[in-house]
Formats: sequence, structure tokens, C-alpha cells
Amino acid sequence: MRPGRVRDDAGGVWIVTGWVLGFLVYVGIVVAWHAGFTGATPFVVIPPVLLIMVGAGNLISGRRSGRPAPRFNRPDPVPLASLRGVPEPTPDAEGAAGADGTPAGGPGPGR
Repeated sequence: MRPGRVRDDAGGVWIVTGWVLGFLVYVGIVVAWHAGFTGATPFVVIPPVLLIMVGAGNLISGRRSGRPAPRFNRPDPVPLASLRGVPEPTPDAEGAAGADGTPAGGPGPGR
């Protein structure tokens, strides 16, 4: 490389070259398929199907740059205590039960 020249590392030329060469190879496979080479059938059918599937996935979900994946509304999970047959905590005389099931005044004796 010459000393006064800046190297272009963007890779745009190689991306375009890859697309063009890939398209030419695909056209060659389609020509072979039309000529009667049935072994080329998967190579003719699968690439368009993959492109359609990727395109449909992009249409459905779109790009999410910087946004988290969507969370779907689901019912609240069933508490494990109800599955084990343990009764739900009830409010004590001192106050209502807190979010974790302990009384609002703090844990009592024997807990």
C-alpha cells in the first residue's frame, strides 16, 4: 500500500461482490435445474423460502434498536403455596400482611 493512501475498511465493495457472485451462482443452479439436474432442486427452492421467512419475521416484529423485546400479557402465576396445600397468610391482629406474607409489624415469634 502506498504511504499517502488511506485504506477503506468499510467493506462495502466486498458486500456487493458477495451479493453479485451469490446471485450468479444461484442463476447457474437454476439453469442446471432447468437442464434436468434434479439434485439442484433443494438449492433452487430453499433460498427463496428462507428470504420469505426472514422478510415475514421482519414485518411481524420489526427492528428494536435499543428497545427490549415485547412482553406479552400473561395471567399472574399461581402461588406455589396454593399448589402445596398451604393456606394463604392472613392478616394478624397487629396489621395486614405485607407483600411477602409477613405481618406489617415484622416477623412474629416462631416464624
